[in-house]
Amino acid sequence: MRLSAKLSLTGLALILAIALALLSAHVERAGPELAQYGNLCGPRAFDPCYKPVLKGGFPVAYLFDAPGVSVERQLSFGEDKLFVDALIVDIALHFAIVLLAVMVASQCRSLTHAANRPRT
Repeated sequence: MRLSAKLSLTGLALILAIALALLSAHVERAGPELAQYGNLCGPRAFDPCYKPVLKGGFPVAYLFDAPGVSVERQLSFGEDKLFVDALIVDIALHFAIVLLAVMVASQCRSLTHAANRPRT
């Protein structure tokens, strides 16, 4: 395979990995981290209310709900806490998986072409 073809496949894999990582924000789960979601709890009704934090991202969570700042229990890139290091790890993991899939598909394709070549 030519160098330009390899570079274009790598670039395509990187773009796909970034897209997958950003779309993985829709994979939401709560906890175990706790955050204060109000102050009307407890026996005196003014103690802090702690609830598990909603977070998004797969396999590493990188977007965390910011209670009091954003719409509660709804993730948004503009309002909630974004942990860039975790997002980079997410992109790297997706990139490795996509690149591995591209390499396996390329290897299978080259084996298929070699098996179909006429023998002389």
